[in-house]
Amino acid sequence: MSSSSTASTLTAVVPGTPAPRAGAAVTSVLTEKFEVSPESIRPDATLESLDLDSLALAELALALQDRLGVRVEEWEAGKRTTVGQLTATLITRQNTAGAR
Repeated sequence: MSSSSTASTLTAVVPGTPAPRAGAAVTSVLTEKFEVSPESIRPDATLESLDLDSLALAELALALQDRLGVRVEEWEAGKRTTVGQLTATLITRQNTAGAR
């Protein structure tokens, strides 16, 4: 599966929202910064299953904040958080920020 098709899978969480931006950001940060294989990035994969330790999770939250301009709490990107849950959280934050 290519990273673009992975991003498409992740962005299908909430139709009609700026999901492509959130899903693409999650996929690109995981592949570029943490060298996670695109094939491993599935909506049901936990961040722990992608071999992210506590320090990496904090770095992930900061990287996504920088890339998307929305706040990501460290607990929202925890070990048991799935890629799909994280993407949905980011979509909600983008929608809330866009509504202001």
